[in-house]
Amino acid sequence: MRNAKRWMAAILVLVLMFPLVSLGEEKALKISWNGNASLGAGEIAYVIKTHVNETASGELTYTLTDTARNKMVYTESRSGVKAGDELTWPVVYDAEGLSSSKAAKRMRAAFSMDGKKYTYDFFYSYSKENGAVVLTVERAVWYPNNTACSFGPQFREISPSLTDKWYMFTPIDLSRQGRQEFEYAAGNMYIIGKVYVDVQGDLVTVSYENFCADQGGNTATVQEFFTFFSDLSAVNEVEPEQMETEGYEFGRPISIQNDLGGDTNVLLYVRNRVNYRDYVTNGQKLTRFWINHPDRVNLRNAMIRMMDGDWKAY
Repeated sequence: MRNAKRWMAAILVLVLMFPLVSLGEEKALKISWNGNASLGAGEIAYVIKTHVNETASGELTYTLTDTARNKMVYTESRSGVKAGDELTWPVVYDAEGLSSSKAAKRMRAAFSMDGKKYTYDFFYSYSKENGAVVLTVERAVWYPNNTACSFGPQFREISPSLTDKWYMFTPIDLSRQGRQEFEYAAGNMYIIGKVYVDVQGDLVTVSYENFCADQGGNTATVQEFFTFFSDLSAVNEVEPEQMETEGYEFGRPISIQNDLGGDTNVLLYVRNRVNYRDYVTNGQKLTRFWINHPDRVNLRNAMIRMMDGDWKAY
């Protein structure tokens, strides 16, 4: 294992985000994770396991690549491999990666045997806490580049010609002073945070928070967008990239009179893009977003009754 101890001289916590599986049609090699491990300075964590199901050529080569930087960080070959062998392999990272503050990166574990190649992409994250070193392998799922909206009716159910996607909008009364808050859902699957609408006099400010953001939460915003529509008839496009307007800026006050024409019965449309994990922290899983839960159905119906025009409730 060349340079393995040099790479692992720094203390780290590594989290594999998916159960490892063989991705090829050929089943000569089965890839799996090998459970949790404790890690000390200069030690190696063997957390990837391979099982050989049929006779191989006698050599199995493993490479570990940082796909974001397109850089191989580890490679190793083992000879004399035969059917039935179970081998464990290390996940290591170099000092440049350890110094990065980015919460999660994608790695690729690749195996070559008998002319066939098996690859698996996984995410990792790490931290250093009071000199303690614990490596955790867990079953969790990352959802990259998902869309996220504030709670409300779906465009496709109210006006199917607009889109077949799940995008929601939020009918809101801006004559109400103070804070209103709404669920913030990603991919129509999980509640990842909250969206806030604060009205103070003539000014309205829209903001949002990702759950556990102050605790190293596993949600990162890729793209932000929000706007207000006067009513549904004013909506002719729901993809921000195709809209003529650039939208508004989260956290910056907007004049109801000057920017929204004095209209206080409006539709808030938030459509961000996020990378998120179903475990928002290693020990806390996000709540599933069941759109047809009775409480949400009642709230959507109340929102629809606020809208200008004669729209059918759910």
